[in-house]
Amino acid sequence: MNILFPTWKSFGVEDIKETFEELGYKVSLYEREPKNYRIDPRYKSEIKKYIKENDIDAVFTSNYYPVISDGCNDLKIPYLSWCYDSPLILTYSKSVFNEVNRIFIFDSLMVQELRNLGVKNVWYMPMAVNEKRLADLSISPQDRKIVESDVSFVGRLYTEEHNLYDRMEPKLDDYTKGYLEGIMESQRMIYGYTFIEELLTPDIVEKMMAAMPVKVQENGMESIEYIYANYFLCRKMTQLDRTEIFSYLGEKLHEIKLENGRNIAPMKLYTSEPTPQLKGIKNMGEVHYMYEMPLVFKYSKINLNITLRSIRNGIPLRAMDIMGAGGFLLTNYQNDFAMHFVDGEDYVSYSDREDMLNKIKYYLEHEDERKMIAENGCRKVREEHTYTQRLSEIIGSI
Repeated sequence: MNILFPTWKSFGVEDIKETFEELGYKVSLYEREPKNYRIDPRYKSEIKKYIKENDIDAVFTSNYYPVISDGCNDLKIPYLSWCYDSPLILTYSKSVFNEVNRIFIFDSLMVQELRNLGVKNVWYMPMAVNEKRLADLSISPQDRKIVESDVSFVGRLYTEEHNLYDRMEPKLDDYTKGYLEGIMESQRMIYGYTFIEELLTPDIVEKMMAAMPVKVQENGMESIEYIYANYFLCRKMTQLDRTEIFSYLGEKLHEIKLENGRNIAPMKLYTSEPTPQLKGIKNMGEVHYMYEMPLVFKYSKINLNITLRSIRNGIPLRAMDIMGAGGFLLTNYQNDFAMHFVDGEDYVSYSDREDMLNKIKYYLEHEDERKMIAENGCRKVREEHTYTQRLSEIIGSI
């Protein structure tokens, strides 16, 4: 089988290509990107021509792209899509009904919502790791000292200037601003159930539309409320979650004296964003996904995961990467964890920042227990959540 793999905006291209080839398939990488992911007649014509001229049997992408689905539908060849982003508004394109689609999504609630709309060819599939690459990790003693830490976090803070909510907020009246701040504060107290979209009443949406209008695409099934909830409010809540937790840890960690008499070292934060506002936190800059990030996870005693709020049920890729690298994972609650892992055995969850701080102290003081949990999580991920298993299942859906 010849598989075409458009690679723009894709994670793990090397891992996916290598796994497909190990399974006996030929993979052609396609780097040309459409100008519009939904409707781009020129791009669709070009990729269809490439498919026909190169005897392509199926197309695979990380995340879902309607223009590719429509091109595959014209040619009646399978379109295989494995989605790892949320929100992913492109899955609300009417092209999701194309019979050639085989759509796999890491969040069980996203799958259920699409099925409720009548989409048949969509299935739940959590993320995976390349266990062979992770097992071969190596590092010099000098570089190991750089990535070793008591506590670390890898990821964005969503403090960029183009944050949609922050651009809209100055244009809102006091009542609307207070209402949105109130429902965001309530939602931030709860993981496992997302209610913020249903609290966007028609009058509130009208005020938001006046401040910063959005629109549903011509071939889209998403609602205005979905757009505001997921792209405006959820990102703002994640910004608040992460910056407030890191400010709290920067203030509190150094005050804790462990049973062996030493203090907890400052948390290491790996991000591309400047963080002068975070005191007591060591900003280490950005790390490379394949070659540096796994080493951070492996040699951090405690790895934090603070899930993007628009991921309602799913296990974030970061969590799989942490466990797959052999790191200890301390994460907020997400429903889909319970389908695959055991809290306190394969990973540990926290309920709020005070609980997080207490568990950081506990697991730094109980090294054997921490290492056992990290080993359990690592073994389970490397045995049950590999690219070979996932991509074999995707191919098997054809």
